[in-house]
Amino acid sequence: MRALSIVLLSAILGLSNAPPPSFASGCRQLLESDVKIASMRLYADIVADAARKGWNYAPELIVSGSKRHFDELKLRLIDVGYEIVPVGRRLECDVAG
Repeated sequence: MRALSIVLLSAILGLSNAPPPSFASGCRQLLESDVKIASMRLYADIVADAARKGWNYAPELIVSGSKRHFDELKLRLIDVGYEIVPVGRRLECDVAG
């Protein structure tokens, strides 16, 4: 499951407007905002799949589940060696550099 999440995250980050992370140069930094967007998209797919199966969740459960999903995704990425860079801080290893 971890490998699948990271592959999905990489694919989703490739769709964002931010420059893609430079994995070839060994850069292991991701913007927190990009991780948040990826997490929201992945979680929306999870909730949509549950709805197709007839499961209904209260809005407050969806909000708390989304936050938990984001927090767990960040921890999984950190666990495999990524640094999550807060919004407002510049990546040290951008594509141009």
